[in-house]
Amino acid sequence: MLHLLLVLQDIIDGDADLSRWLRLIVVENYDVSAAQLLIPACDVSEQISLASKEGSGTGGMKLMLNGAVTLGTDDGVGAEIHELVGGDNCYLFGINASEAIAHQREHDYRPGELYASSDVVRSTVDFITSDEVMARGHEQRLWRLREELIQHDPYMTLLDLEAYIAARDRVFADYEERRRWQEMMLINIASAGFFSSDRMIREYEQDIWQLGEG
Repeated sequence: MLHLLLVLQDIIDGDADLSRWLRLIVVENYDVSAAQLLIPACDVSEQISLASKEGSGTGGMKLMLNGAVTLGTDDGVGAEIHELVGGDNCYLFGINASEAIAHQREHDYRPGELYASSDVVRSTVDFITSDEVMARGHEQRLWRLREELIQHDPYMTLLDLEAYIAARDRVFADYEERRRWQEMMLINIASAGFFSSDRMIREYEQDIWQLGEG
């Protein structure tokens, strides 16, 4: 996937018209120092892990605290932010954790069938091995990524793809309503206090460590 992103970066940078409006940047050695610069500059926080698979949500919390509006799956920090600010002040898309776990348990997710039946999915996947991409990338890596998505797709990327595109389009449209977007930012900032480390440690003490007992 990183290889594909680097190829996309090259395609965008090489397009004189597109590169005026869009940049794709891969931050090397991302750390706290880089986060201090990047997080306050973000308008949208994309938390797009497959529901039930999120590793950590601390980045999403920091983005929220700095006014970024969340676009994410119904998982981890995305679900928590949705509960705090409501559906009018964030954007959730895709299947939830229960549905993802059910697919995994039943082994009934077949990305190849989705690829065959959806024009959106098929055109997106086919772009990975399109002439434009193959001319700049490593042929074997790109074909391997394409086949992995069609044959396996363990993170159910294709299953959530159309829902993600629809949610992203809503973000773009709402961003043009500057007053409304500013209200969303303020609601997110004002609701971020829930993620206080004091609250978290208190709940750990009560529910897990139980240091006050015995």
